[in-house]
Amino acid sequence: MNQQVSRVVQNLRASVIRDISLRAADLDNVIMLGIGEPDFHTHDRVCQEALRDAMAGATHYTPSQGDTELLHALVASINAQHHLGITEKNLVVTLGGMGALVACFRTVLDEGDEVLVPDPYFPSYRPHIELVGGRLVPVPTRFEEGFVVSPEAIAAAITPRTKVLLLNSPNNPTGAVIPGPTLDAIADLVQERDLLVVSDEVYDRLVFNGRRHESISTRPGMAARTVVINSFSKSYAMTGWRIGYAWGPAWILEPMTRVVSHCTSCSPSVSQRAALAALRMDPAVVDAMMREFASRSRFLYEGLRRIPGFRLNQPQGSFYLFPDISQVTDDPYRFALDLLQEQRVGVVPGFPFGLAGKHCIRFACTVSQDRLGEAVERIERFVLNRTEPTVVMS
Repeated sequence: MNQQVSRVVQNLRASVIRDISLRAADLDNVIMLGIGEPDFHTHDRVCQEALRDAMAGATHYTPSQGDTELLHALVASINAQHHLGITEKNLVVTLGGMGALVACFRTVLDEGDEVLVPDPYFPSYRPHIELVGGRLVPVPTRFEEGFVVSPEAIAAAITPRTKVLLLNSPNNPTGAVIPGPTLDAIADLVQERDLLVVSDEVYDRLVFNGRRHESISTRPGMAARTVVINSFSKSYAMTGWRIGYAWGPAWILEPMTRVVSHCTSCSPSVSQRAALAALRMDPAVVDAMMREFASRSRFLYEGLRRIPGFRLNQPQGSFYLFPDISQVTDDPYRFALDLLQEQRVGVVPGFPFGLAGKHCIRFACTVSQDRLGEAVERIERFVLNRTEPTVVMS
């Protein structure tokens, strides 16, 4: 009967990130640096206000586009940040950032359309694209250039079937942030070649080391051809609430809302009230959490760069580090499994993130600084004690 399962679903890879997490769950005293989830709990005020609203009756369907108050608050927040003058017609609330990606690709892709994606990339991008008949085309980046995609590499990957460029800055898994001048050049190229842009900006609050977040949507002419994906999960420590949103030109957002209405009806009403409470919260609460992630990233960077064979780019954003360990092993997957088993540190091998990440492993700075320090000690001990050669993965 498995022949009745569609070919695209048969070809879906199981999540290596989830696999490492399941293996870790069976072990004691694991320092888990694999899942990209803030270790902070959702702020008490957010939980209390969501509960209050639920008790007052906010437990029913909302409009498919989103809770009216939340839409108003999001419009105010986006315009304060980007000064683009969007209105509610440019916005839809979704079931997490992933729900926004699914709805966007379902809206704009036809069978065989190509989506250019800088490599390394978040592994779920590929199934999001392929499940609607599209084709992911990796655009190579280089460790030596901080994994920042170049306009020249994008131009070289464009074919007559190219329809969308997907950007993710700050980046998961590399921590790279696309500089403003590079965004300017990419914007010129996109308009010259008449492409759409999907800009995944879920880590927009997590930018440090003197960098600042810039959205390609703010470049001249780009608001009409860019859909921005965002989420409450990372910035507000609200992963389990599953609330994201997308904003962009009305000619895309209106049909996206129709897609949402048929796929999920609407996002959870109580979660939308929690999101509204988060937007009304004192910004200092979020800023403090972002500073903590920046501090952890710097701390882990300094610790890992002292380990023999680890090569690192200093992260500019998100809460990930993506060191190259090709001088340590030919098989980062085996390295990750052995590190978990022998030293109880959970990391993710780089191959699920694309060809450019095959020699890397991903760290998420989602534990306390004390635990990060202990993890570095365990990793260094593991590396220095390695004697067995590894087997290269096919």
